[in-house]
Amino acid sequence: MNFYDKIHELVRSFKETEEYNKYTELKDKIKQNENTYSMLRDFKEKQKQTQIEYINTGKLNEDSQRELQNMYISLIANEDIKKLFEYEIKLDVLLADMQKIVAEGIKEIIEF
Repeated sequence: MNFYDKIHELVRSFKETEEYNKYTELKDKIKQNENTYSMLRDFKEKQKQTQIEYINTGKLNEDSQRELQNMYISLIANEDIKKLFEYEIKLDVLLADMQKIVAEGIKEIIEF
């Protein structure tokens, strides 16, 4: 058994989930509208920058939070983007479950 082959098998299994496939279908559909996709990319970039700022400073910038909230409200008016966000959450849950299962499986090297 090759460790890396098993990791690639796990990734293939992840990509075969309904959540992954629905997410990629929605993302591809959204990409067809350049303006909508640009708004989504801007939101994701703003979200990332806000998170980095919080990590670096330990403080939430109220203006950034308000701007993100307004961007989010505008974006979810689009049903495809709203569904994309829902599937993004489902993917996050799957990834968290994978991490939890791995951590439980190797807890003897994690715990002291």
